[in-house]
Amino acid sequence: MGMHRFCQTPRVPGSAVPVVDTHTHVIAADEARFPLRPPAGLAHFQAWFRDAPVTVDGLLAEMDGAGVDQAVLVQAYSAYGSDNGYVTAGARAHPDRSTSVVVVDGGTGGAAALRGLAEQPEVTGVRLFAIGNPSLPGLDDELAIPVWETAVALELRVVVTILAPQLPELRTMLARYPDSLIVLDHCGFPDVTGGAAFPGAAGLFELAASPNLHLKVSSHLLELVDAEGDPRDFVDRLATEFGAERLLWGSDYPQTHDRPYRALVDLGRHACSRLPDDAQRAFLGGNARRLWPALA
Repeated sequence: MGMHRFCQTPRVPGSAVPVVDTHTHVIAADEARFPLRPPAGLAHFQAWFRDAPVTVDGLLAEMDGAGVDQAVLVQAYSAYGSDNGYVTAGARAHPDRSTSVVVVDGGTGGAAALRGLAEQPEVTGVRLFAIGNPSLPGLDDELAIPVWETAVALELRVVVTILAPQLPELRTMLARYPDSLIVLDHCGFPDVTGGAAFPGAAGLFELAASPNLHLKVSSHLLELVDAEGDPRDFVDRLATEFGAERLLWGSDYPQTHDRPYRALVDLGRHACSRLPDDAQRAFLGGNARRLWPALA
């Protein structure tokens, strides 16, 4: 397995262009103030935030050591459910380095909660987490529609978390909101085995026809590709299908924590290293700043 081959930080084309990590999670050290609230249906995801928690200050220190300028703090649903207290506090404390994406329950109650959260300038997106979430069983479920409508009306960035079999739900919503830029976490967890043709990811590639879809290319996926091939093949294929301007790098740290943070950054830099310099800059930070103007 080649997952730890990248021991030195590769050149970042155009050092003046920031590197933005679009998929990070933070866990508070003060559990009395910010108690963990893991949803019962996601017990299989609950080890990482107990075994490898990282505070927002700890994350920023790791970023400094790895040459990462800014981060999108994504609500860790498996740790806190829809209690966004710590992710918003972290972004509020470091507005020059971060912004936050929150999670709310489905239905009208979730829509009302989102309107309240959006009054905070550090909240610039909402994560529709539709994996093992009874309040949001599907992206096109009637419980999801009030949250979609509210997010679109408030011009919040919509980030969706689904599994590959749910991609048809996403296709429906991309067509329903064609003027809204929508971001897919982990590319929808496609099957990336089978060599450089990635035959198991055909359902993902079919969504390239929806110009409002952007993809988070996370360490989770890059590691899976690296286990049997070259992660550059996957990024090259995504750039061919979707265009490099629709790809976003994200570490998934510390949920992905099998290696130091700097090594996750190196993996992301390596994965895009065959793209032209301007496309590398877009992948590593430029696209993120366009989708999250608060970081600019």
